[in-house]
Amino acid sequence: MASKQSKHQATTGSHSRDGIRKPVRLTILAVIYTLFLAVAIAFHAQEGVQRLMEAPARICIWSLCFLLCLIYHKKRSSYRVAAEHTVLPPLTVILLVTGYFPDVAMFLIIVTIITSIITARSLKIGILHAGTTLAPIPLIKILFANTSHVLSIIISQDYVNAAINPYRFQHWLLPLLIMTVVVPIIRLICDIVTFFFAQIPIRKAMHEYSLSHILAMAVADLLAIVWIPEILEFANIGSDTATVLSVFMLALIAYSLLLMTVDTMSRLARSRSALKCIANVSDALPLPNQVPEETVVRRINRGLTHMRCFVSDANNLDKRGYSYRYSAPIFTGSRQYYLAMERSIWNRPFTSTDETILLTCGEVLAESLRVNKEVTLLRTESETDTLTGALTYRAFIGHLKSLQTENVHNLVAVVYFGVEHLRTVNEHYGRKIGNAVLRSVGMRLSQLLPNNVTLYRVNGAEFAMIVTDVTSTSDVEELATRMRNLAVMPVHTEEGEVSVDVSSSISFSNATDGFAVLLADASAHIYALESSNLPAVDGTTATLAAQNSSDDYVNASDVLRHAIEDNTISVLYQPIFDVNTKRITSLDTIVRVHDAKGRTLAPYFVTAEAHRLNMSVQLTLDVLETCVKDMTAFRQVAPELDIVDICMNGSELGASIFHERMEQLTHEQPQLRFGLQLGSHAIHVAHDEVDDEVADLAALPNVELGLTNAGTTYSEVAAFAHLPLDFARLLYLVKCLEEIRQDGIICAKLISKLV
Repeated sequence: MASKQSKHQATTGSHSRDGIRKPVRLTILAVIYTLFLAVAIAFHAQEGVQRLMEAPARICIWSLCFLLCLIYHKKRSSYRVAAEHTVLPPLTVILLVTGYFPDVAMFLIIVTIITSIITARSLKIGILHAGTTLAPIPLIKILFANTSHVLSIIISQDYVNAAINPYRFQHWLLPLLIMTVVVPIIRLICDIVTFFFAQIPIRKAMHEYSLSHILAMAVADLLAIVWIPEILEFANIGSDTATVLSVFMLALIAYSLLLMTVDTMSRLARSRSALKCIANVSDALPLPNQVPEETVVRRINRGLTHMRCFVSDANNLDKRGYSYRYSAPIFTGSRQYYLAMERSIWNRPFTSTDETILLTCGEVLAESLRVNKEVTLLRTESETDTLTGALTYRAFIGHLKSLQTENVHNLVAVVYFGVEHLRTVNEHYGRKIGNAVLRSVGMRLSQLLPNNVTLYRVNGAEFAMIVTDVTSTSDVEELATRMRNLAVMPVHTEEGEVSVDVSSSISFSNATDGFAVLLADASAHIYALESSNLPAVDGTTATLAAQNSSDDYVNASDVLRHAIEDNTISVLYQPIFDVNTKRITSLDTIVRVHDAKGRTLAPYFVTAEAHRLNMSVQLTLDVLETCVKDMTAFRQVAPELDIVDICMNGSELGASIFHERMEQLTHEQPQLRFGLQLGSHAIHVAHDEVDDEVADLAALPNVELGLTNAGTTYSEVAAFAHLPLDFARLLYLVKCLEEIRQDGIICAKLISKLV
């Protein structure tokens, strides 16, 4: 799974390691910077060592002050190799004008290197930052070369109040103005060189800068130095250079701390804005099905200032003068887009909080789209008969009730079509041919449906269609006759032509009883099935209707769903008896689910419907927990009983939660053994999709894999002959042995497994 950092790198379009394509070239540049820094240290080493020997305490105190001033840094770009704003220019000016720069130059360079490495958390990037930080020093030394004159201007009472003094302007204010303009340019040139060596697109990197931030920091440095003489005048400290230097250092430390405070408050404000944006999006949940991205964008923009969030179809926008950030790609099936954040180069730079907004809100939007899609799919599946494509009885009743509340005077007709003798077709030709007949009848009825007609499968062999806005009863009767004539045509199947007999009846609403007659007829046409027949034919959505009330009907899918969600299922145990030892060797589990009237869902329906509802894993885990609890009670009576068999349909094999629970049980219940039975569907899943997971499951000490209700076809034998099985229960063994003669190798493997 990709980390958040790699996701951000992908969304911002940068390469690995913050856009650096060739780290070797960057290393070469770092080596060059190191050589220059070493030469600078060596150049000032003699005088620096001499001053250290003379006054080690004072040099150490100054170095600590330098460290405190330089520890502040402010990134001007999102690239970690870019230069950072520091208080070095005013610090250098102060040392120059007081004449103490040669004494502490070596220590200043060393402290700058150490501070840059600490803040960069990387030796190579720290060296680059140190080089770009110290690069303006030669220019500053040239501008303030005549330090004695400048110092005399600052500490002389004759010139303090002469703000417009030409000499002071020429030798103090003008150099400061030049320094304020040139220092950012020099650092920008250093950045361009670094980007060139790192093969970072220079134009794109330039967009990551914030001109407003650069100008603000430059003006702040200028004002800090300009106002220091005023501080000296207010303090009236005299002309002692040591005192002047001390005041300068204290003023600079205060200035550095002020910058730290402003930066910290700014970051806290940005974090607050990020939380506000995320909270706004959270308050909008659940997002609407239609254009939910517009809701997210509107909520983000409500919490942002000086930035704009919008939806973009691409993540490579290159508008001049603007910089962008993108979320992870968001897919809607037919479209892929991004949440984009835009800022001008005159606005504040991007920070990690802005990226957090896009990452979090993008994930919320993607999850909302996924949930909406699944809910729509589940609703469609729950209200659509998978065999015929018609809507279900539940949708049928819901449609009638909605029509009743919309307009009681609306003339509505319900036409019922019943496929006669379907049970005879199933018994004579088989369930497969019976399904083909039902599917064919449903397709034929759908071919003649007008726009105001909806078709439903209300029972195993009965269809119904609702006709709204009826203008003439004769038109409905004519339509029903044409549809019935088409439906009764013989159906061509692989067993030949099968005759079809379809009956029809019509119910109309009336002004007196309204829709009550339609609901009563609906109840009459849906017969109440007994408990063993609760599931509908072919594993589709099962429904019941009571004989006395149209409102009293039961949906078997809902019964099963609620039973799994509420963990109200029960387990019936079938003992497996060994005739040789005359002992019970294991217990086979049968899942029991009851409806509100106490009727029981058929076991085959429970397994198939749980798979269709994507709840097989939860069902199996519920059965597993019940078995562990019951086996603990059983073993108090029969301690030798230690095996329980559980049937699965294959969905569990790919679920990590199922594997984790099985591993826990092998440690928590070492005295129990679990026989996991795979049916005909599960063995194909295990063979084609999750063979590695099956091998890991079989490797658990207390787990045995086996087959149940399998072996009726050659393809099934070929599928499970390669699985790590411990036991098998084959149906129609004679037919199976006849089919596996086609492959002696598979037969030999199968026999070896069974033995």
